[in-house]
Amino acid sequence: MMELVLYLSKDSDNFRTVKPPPLGEISEDVVRVTLELTAENIEKLREKVKNDSPARSQLHLSTFVIAYAYSWTCVVKARGGNPNRQVNFLYLADFRHRLDPKVPATYSGSCVFPMGWFDYEARTFLEEDGFVKAVEIHNDSVKGLGSRGIESLCNEYVQGMKKIKPGSQFGKVAGSNRFGVYVTDFGWGRPAKTEFVSTDPEAFCISERRDEAGGVEMGVCLKKSEMEIFLSLFKNGLSD
Repeated sequence: MMELVLYLSKDSDNFRTVKPPPLGEISEDVVRVTLELTAENIEKLREKVKNDSPARSQLHLSTFVIAYAYSWTCVVKARGGNPNRQVNFLYLADFRHRLDPKVPATYSGSCVFPMGWFDYEARTFLEEDGFVKAVEIHNDSVKGLGSRGIESLCNEYVQGMKKIKPGSQFGKVAGSNRFGVYVTDFGWGRPAKTEFVSTDPEAFCISERRDEAGGVEMGVCLKKSEMEIFLSLFKNGLSD
């Protein structure tokens, strides 16, 4: 991912090329797991934020925000290391209703744009209230989508990408808990299991749970040494 970011952030205003962007190789020590957050888990995390955040009355605690913030906090803590390192996170926003004029309701193609939060220090998420802070940050980012124009949002993304430094921790997510992947049936029944095959290290894929409304299924890709710590943090955080 960092190779791609640096490739797309060249300073030249006239940078043009037909050369495809670099595709980083995934090392052999990277593993992937599938985790679930039940509707009960989500509600428990939501109540934690309501109890601990001074900005609780201003927060829109959607399943989207809760799931992303919780998982990303566990990933940052699993990495450990330098608390001053830069941390960034990207997610894809649906822009069908944010364009002017709006995309027709009959449009069935893709209309998403990457948004995120940039240039934070890892210590923000390493502390005891790291999850609550992540929710507040992610909430502000999502709420900003509804009150700002497309030009402002695109400019924020471009400027944020320019701030990314080599060696920083860079998270990204694909999918949505609103994707009805498990209700899809092309004639041979509903899927038993879905995966995003392009998920790379420190990335998530997310969808709704197959057998429960309100829950989410998440695919996570990390180095094996970090995955063991991540799984412990993820599990223990739900039982606290």
